[in-house]
Amino acid sequence: MPFPVYVWYIMKNSSRAEKLCCLVALLVLITCVTLIVFFAVQATNNPEDYIDIDPHEWNISREMWLAQNFSGIATTERFDPLRLVIIQHTVSPECPRFVLCAAELRTMQSWYIKYYNYDIPYNFIIGNDGRVYEGRGWGKPGAHALIYNRCSLGIGFIGDYREELTAHSRVTELQIKRAKMLLEEGVKRGFLDMDYSVLGAKDLIETASPGSNLYNAIREWEHYDHSNKWRNKTCEEMYGFPPVS
Repeated sequence: MPFPVYVWYIMKNSSRAEKLCCLVALLVLITCVTLIVFFAVQATNNPEDYIDIDPHEWNISREMWLAQNFSGIATTERFDPLRLVIIQHTVSPECPRFVLCAAELRTMQSWYIKYYNYDIPYNFIIGNDGRVYEGRGWGKPGAHALIYNRCSLGIGFIGDYREELTAHSRVTELQIKRAKMLLEEGVKRGFLDMDYSVLGAKDLIETASPGSNLYNAIREWEHYDHSNKWRNKTCEEMYGFPPVS
């Protein structure tokens, strides 16, 4: 007897309760099979396979990368326009696409909020996709360079640029171009002094940041301060203000 005919025979000669039980069992089976297929497909998906639909060519706001709300009342107003730009690296996984960079920033922000109870430490972040991502933004002190946080703009490049490592990040021309575009915008908007100085974090504090690959690149920038005139100076000393008591 063919299977469909057999099933029909069983159903025809079953009670209403038995038919209902069979129907429920069938629905459960279909649901289980559907879920198994769904999760099997999801497990094989690679985030890099997703279409990289960026909301802006290069300037990505907090809203665009879905940052958590984390308000702070401190500002850099006393020292605006800022005279110091500090370059760092994040020592985090690279992100060659917008969707991956946005995800990496959300992970980074969540980590700092959980373990340090403050927002992502940089004012802006440069992704490996060449886009500029807003961190704390303009006019707010960062949390990246100790005593210099109150009077500097902190820019973090995603990746680990220490050439001493076998596998290290390499800064690209596009990243450099976009970082300079950001700095030009800062000057135009009055947040950066026209004669601002660029330094690597290692020029000011004991750290390997921003890594030798990135450090060698920024030393070629027009605004890089080879004299390192701000080292061991407080923010007040940089601006000729009375010391904070």
